[in-house]
Amino acid sequence: MNSHGRSRLIIISDEPEEDLTEQLVAAAHAHELEPIIIEPALFDHVEPPVLNHGDLLYRVAITHESCVIEQQLVHPGVATCYCDALGAFLIWDNQTLFLARNGIETPRTFHAMTTDREELKRRVAALGGLPVIFKVPGKSLGVGVVRVDNWPTFYSVADALESAHGQYVHLMACVEPAEHWRMLVVNGEIAAAYQNIPQEGDFRTCVDEDKKECFTTPAPESAKKLAIDACAVLGLEFGGVDVLVHASGREYVLEVNFPCYFAHPKHSINLDVADHLVRHLKQKGQRLKEQLAG
Repeated sequence: MNSHGRSRLIIISDEPEEDLTEQLVAAAHAHELEPIIIEPALFDHVEPPVLNHGDLLYRVAITHESCVIEQQLVHPGVATCYCDALGAFLIWDNQTLFLARNGIETPRTFHAMTTDREELKRRVAALGGLPVIFKVPGKSLGVGVVRVDNWPTFYSVADALESAHGQYVHLMACVEPAEHWRMLVVNGEIAAAYQNIPQEGDFRTCVDEDKKECFTTPAPESAKKLAIDACAVLGLEFGGVDVLVHASGREYVLEVNFPCYFAHPKHSINLDVADHLVRHLKQKGQRLKEQLAG
């Protein structure tokens, strides 16, 4: 608790004036919280600040240093988006494999790359044949995702990706035709859901804030539940979940993003996900303070 008696929302952000941070700051003021922005470039690693019991902590930044700062700041009395008090220390290697092992439907995927052509043929056959998807994990906006529908291109792409990224390349089944939904999950609820649509001349999808219908069309209830379940498996109370809804009705989780970009609904239809998120964290922080007092 600070000298003014208000709980604080601590935001780890590389860019204090970018829209996610601004939306969080506005939500903090609306909920009578004191927003404090920590910029990784200015952080004191020698004498880091100590957060108060009941403070709220959210990391917008995605750099390695920002993750380390989050780990330095968090303690069991701080309200975060992790189910576990020290969830900031949990790392999910091969997330989709972990999800699949926990009963969450994901596209069939091989999580380690090879350039052995006979083995690649076996893997493609196991995925249902061409076309297939190569994916370099850790990228965003479709960067690192390549659809391949013929063998000469397949081998060239496989060699190039293996050379550049080693074994950290995924080979996935191509799920099409399908709708791509982004679900923003907050505390077991869908705070927002919108469709990402294919770009002109490209198989990859992206958001279009000008197409209001992408934000107002109801998402399938089963796809919402799948997104909520995926966050629960990963121990997250907030996440941006990408779900493919195949024409057959089958649904697949592509990935769960945390932290994630949540500003699009506010820009498009004035649906404030930041407010939903901060409200949840404030309630969690209040419970933590009550536990300390009790």
